[in-house]
Amino acid sequence: KGGIGKSTTTSNLSAGLSKLGYKVMQFGCDPKSDSTNTLRDGTYIPTVLDTLREKSTVNAHEVIFKGFNGVYCVEAGGPTPGVGCAGRGIITAVELFKQQRIFEELDLDYVIYDVLGDVVCGGFAVPIREGIAEHVFTVSSADFMAIYAANN
Repeated sequence: KGGIGKSTTTSNLSAGLSKLGYKVMQFGCDPKSDSTNTLRDGTYIPTVLDTLREKSTVNAHEVIFKGFNGVYCVEAGGPTPGVGCAGRGIITAVELFKQQRIFEELDLDYVIYDVLGDVVCGGFAVPIREGIAEHVFTVSSADFMAIYAANN
């Protein structure tokens, strides 16, 4: 469910882990592309999908930005509003990073995927399905629709 603090919680977790000395990447998976704003003084960054729409090939380093205390910030982005599957952003971004071996190159301790609250397709399960996510935590309010979305 939107507006309950998922991205705030994620950003605080990323910031806290970085202050403990860990190398952290926060990977925003919401088409709104605002997951990493609080780590970057409110500024938006170009998304993986927007960058791919502008040019046919993308070096992953073009879409990785440093945030608070060196946290690597990425926004997967989404389709043009009203067109296509929102899960396509995370699918495409993860494939790009895996092909270019970015996770290994940066030698990250944690990659935190901040997934939107109204998951409607399997694209958002890519980090789990691809074996690059070890744990999933749900941040939710207590209402039925939030629990229903989490179960999806």
